[in-house]
Amino acid sequence: MLPGPKNSRKAIASVQRALDILNLYNSDHKELGNSEIAKLVGIPIGTASGLIYTLKLNKYLDQNPVNRKYHLGLKLAERASLLLEQLDIRELSTPYLDELRNWCGESVNLAIRDGNAVVYIERMFGNHSLGIRSELGKRAPLHSTALGKAIFANLPGEEREELLSQYILRPITQFTITDKNELKNELNKIRANGFALDEQENEVGGRCIGAPIFDHSGYPIGAISISIPVHRFPLEQTDGYGLRLKAAAAEISKRMGYLQR
Repeated sequence: MLPGPKNSRKAIASVQRALDILNLYNSDHKELGNSEIAKLVGIPIGTASGLIYTLKLNKYLDQNPVNRKYHLGLKLAERASLLLEQLDIRELSTPYLDELRNWCGESVNLAIRDGNAVVYIERMFGNHSLGIRSELGKRAPLHSTALGKAIFANLPGEEREELLSQYILRPITQFTITDKNELKNELNKIRANGFALDEQENEVGGRCIGAPIFDHSGYPIGAISISIPVHRFPLEQTDGYGLRLKAAAAEISKRMGYLQR
């Protein structure tokens, strides 16, 4: 049975089950039939069929006419597009991302934190045919990405320590930091430098550098990064990229109302 979010007396079971169905879909489950959905969610097939029909009626699910299985509908893309348009950080960051991309010719990214992960809400591809590309809406761990480490490092002290104490350091590649003391030292270094480096920790062959974006209260609400294949990004260029990235992030933070002390 697929568990929903935390149990709550106020949660409406039928709504929760409909959301559980939508949450089944990922890169491994792109299309699912009635019986598969019922089994994965842990509900009778009759109940699943009613929920699926309602989701299909409202265009949150669509049906493949060949195999009769269901996949996510375009209504979700419409809702996601509206949400992204309402995120001020995305709108305010766009000219600075564009400037960075034009300066370096590489892919640039904007992400926000969602729990123990970052979610990419904007990306601009570089000028090279071979580059590091991140999908819009993609989630990635805090500890293995420059974006995530930049946010993680700049969380308020108590929150950072609490998150670190319960964080599970799963290896994404053979280069991912999996020791908490090593990560703690890395976060301290990031706070001192003002930018984070991902050394093939999230994708083999990719080197990324990221800097945090702060809101009016000084809280790290997101980060921007430049993603470059290792063969085009010698380590001796790190400080140059870091300074340029920090300057762009500082301007975005200023537009978000942050007054650096």
